[in-house]
Amino acid sequence: MKTFKSFLVAAMAVLPLMAAEVPNPPTPVNLQVGQKTTVMLDSNAGTGYVWQLADELPADAPVRVSLFGAVQETDSFCCGFPVPVTLTITGQKPGKALVRVVYVRPWEKGKAPAKQEVFKVRVTAPKAGK
Repeated sequence: MKTFKSFLVAAMAVLPLMAAEVPNPPTPVNLQVGQKTTVMLDSNAGTGYVWQLADELPADAPVRVSLFGAVQETDSFCCGFPVPVTLTITGQKPGKALVRVVYVRPWEKGKAPAKQEVFKVRVTAPKAGK
């Protein structure tokens, strides 16, 4: 029984590490020029964490990306309440781009993000006749 308890304790210690090391695969996004898609990202007010682009996109990137989160004061306004952040990806010209957003505390340089989302975007020309 003692061996089983030791195994269980060791497994419980390793499982969170294994989960943290396996990133989510990129989410495929297919757009036409001028088309956009939005994704709601979970966030909590008052924690110091913010969603931001992990890598700046070049000026000639085939996509434009924006992040917008608005706190609306209500009767239940308090620290730690959910604040939805909207990620908008707009197709600018045909091409491919990798969009990676991370949930970080900006002052904690060099620390791994608490969350990340990656989108593999393919932008095509609009279909003829549309």
